[in-house]
Amino acid sequence: MRAKKILPVVLAGIMGMATMGCGASSKDYDIYLYNTKSEIADSIQDLCSAYEQETGVKVKVYTCGTTEGLETLRSEMNSRNQPTIYSVNQATFQEWYEGRYAWSSNEVENQELKSIYEAIPDEMKLSDEAGASYGIPYNIEGYGLIADTRMICDVFGLDTEDGFAADFRAAEYPEFEQMVMAVDRYIDGEGGKQITLNGNTYTTTTEKTVLTENLNGVFAIAGAEKWTYGNHYVNYALNAVFPTYQATANATAEQVRQIEEPLVKIVKELDFLSGYTAGQKGKILRGPDYINSTVTGYDQAVQAFVEGKALFIKNGNWIFPNVESVDAEKAAHLTMLPMKTNLEDSDISAEGVTVEKINRSIPEFVSQYYIINAKATAEERKAAEEFLLWLNTSDTGMDFITNKFAFVPFNADSSVELENPLSNALIWYMQNDLVLGNDFDAFPESWGLNTIGAFIQEKLFTDANEWSEDTIREGVQSAIDSWIESIENKDLW
Repeated sequence: MRAKKILPVVLAGIMGMATMGCGASSKDYDIYLYNTKSEIADSIQDLCSAYEQETGVKVKVYTCGTTEGLETLRSEMNSRNQPTIYSVNQATFQEWYEGRYAWSSNEVENQELKSIYEAIPDEMKLSDEAGASYGIPYNIEGYGLIADTRMICDVFGLDTEDGFAADFRAAEYPEFEQMVMAVDRYIDGEGGKQITLNGNTYTTTTEKTVLTENLNGVFAIAGAEKWTYGNHYVNYALNAVFPTYQATANATAEQVRQIEEPLVKIVKELDFLSGYTAGQKGKILRGPDYINSTVTGYDQAVQAFVEGKALFIKNGNWIFPNVESVDAEKAAHLTMLPMKTNLEDSDISAEGVTVEKINRSIPEFVSQYYIINAKATAEERKAAEEFLLWLNTSDTGMDFITNKFAFVPFNADSSVELENPLSNALIWYMQNDLVLGNDFDAFPESWGLNTIGAFIQEKLFTDANEWSEDTIREGVQSAIDSWIESIENKDLW
């Protein structure tokens, strides 16, 4: 794990020992749980009440929103009564690791809980360079190409989408390109085009249906939102070089240079995809409007998809509530398919990663982790271990995770069925070992947005012409130089 010079946690006390109502001078609880998922504030309180009823162990809960959560946590760690269990994400974990506030799986005494730490997929582990695991995931999130299965069936005249979905997942990039162009012709009224996916033939229908009559583009793309491509889309190029978050966080200058070819190819692919963009009033062409937040903002892209103006949107399982609030029937028929990339074997240097693996998988990640405070007493740590075991194995705990929190458990198996079909898709990909690392959070701060993302948005998305490789490579090389510079400056600290 690359060392970072971070303001020591103890200095947070200088900012004030007040605990913002979180602490107390004497303990009237057995476990203090510090939660930063504000959307589950009420339900996690109910969870802890249920735990007390079952075990007699009292859990005090404090919920703080993610935005202000880090500063408040620092203050709490300097209070008289520190949290026994706290939550952080991968990006902020380093501070607590270096301050020795994180209890590792090597030190966990409860063998059942230790096995849960060990069962976390490598791509999702909160770990150090030695491989020790430090957190239990709150939930799993992931992203890919989302579509309404009924629309897919209507475009290709199918009774069920199952065969198409299986063939799409196995298809190679050239087949994907042909499919996109055939769908575009269908949108323009030229049906009857034959394509091949995974060796099987599909033909677009010659007539529009009620569900497809509004289609004006293949993809809903939020050109005004740099994070959708500067982070999430660029992540596919990183997967070719870095298999995990930690590998990206510890990248050397030599490794960063290895992303040039994958990144050039990914940006070339974005040139292709952005030529088939759906909009509110018709197909959106690249130019000033393509990065106008009133035209291609996130909400506008989601709306275009929900209204059936686009067949696909690259997005995550978190989109489900947005779709459901507008069209519950459409939400119930959503599916998530893997994004296809035009990478070649020569672009791949990450161990265990292949072009086939990338093209059949989706990036999945953990938004927050439960971490046991290593500076809690032995008695408190024992209580924390028992609580986290109960949360992740008991019927009551799993019911809260899946139904009350509406989360995807990292250890879900095929027996877990959620209301959100996109979350069910995440479970399927996990069960079939078709998961990619979500490395973009390990970029140098804002690299995805302010370097490669800004280049794509300001230089490319405003260009209606086909992007030249020289232009793409120049922008990619500049972005890579910026990343390497941040590594060299870090080494000087």
